[in-house]
Amino acid sequence: MYYKRSSYFPSILLSINDSVRLLVELKDDVTHPLNRAIMLSPRFHLPSPTLYKQNLRLISSCNGFICLFNGWRNTVEHSVYISNPLLGEYFEVKLPEWEKRIQRVAYAFCFSETSGQYKVLKSVVSKLEGCPHVSELEVYTIGVDEKWRNVGEVPEPLCRSFCKANVNGIVHWMNSEKNDSIYSFNSWTEEVKSVLAPRGLETSSSCLTLVELGNCLCLCDTNDCEYVDIWWMKEYGIAES
Repeated sequence: MYYKRSSYFPSILLSINDSVRLLVELKDDVTHPLNRAIMLSPRFHLPSPTLYKQNLRLISSCNGFICLFNGWRNTVEHSVYISNPLLGEYFEVKLPEWEKRIQRVAYAFCFSETSGQYKVLKSVVSKLEGCPHVSELEVYTIGVDEKWRNVGEVPEPLCRSFCKANVNGIVHWMNSEKNDSIYSFNSWTEEVKSVLAPRGLETSSSCLTLVELGNCLCLCDTNDCEYVDIWWMKEYGIAES
């Protein structure tokens, strides 16, 4: 489904704990045309006027487009949207049928400059009776794929969420089981790789955050309440840099 707003209103995304309940529009105050004051309106044009009041969360953003998740990650009742908040346009991503073996899912959003394609990633953790949990990665290319494609088994993202560190079209995440590796998905080659985290890192993965700074991958250690340690990978793929 595709939706478009008739008027142009720039927007600002104010996110707290990934919640997008504070997505606001900037509107001219027509009652004061000379001063042209700006008013903030906490509204967002979605299929249902009550949708933004529900469990609507930010997945990621690329080139001004934002990917939104509505619902719960461990139930069939959820939706994924791609939106251009500046134009008020959005559409719902077609999701595959939910299978009973699925325990939980997590999503990511990325853009490949090489192919010019936007892709949505989905981590699927499933379990069959008598078997251990299996974590797999599925990919959907917007405007190209008719179905989601399985690219193989990958470590499950920490806290059921991919990091928003998107460097040169590469999505990154860490796993809760160990803190010595950073995993990545290349949106062009669709390869999953890992790179070593900084040596001697004692902080658990739950207190580590991956971010993008100056088109470089950075790892932030927020374990101490008085300061933050930041490792900056100046040369991508080389942990020692």
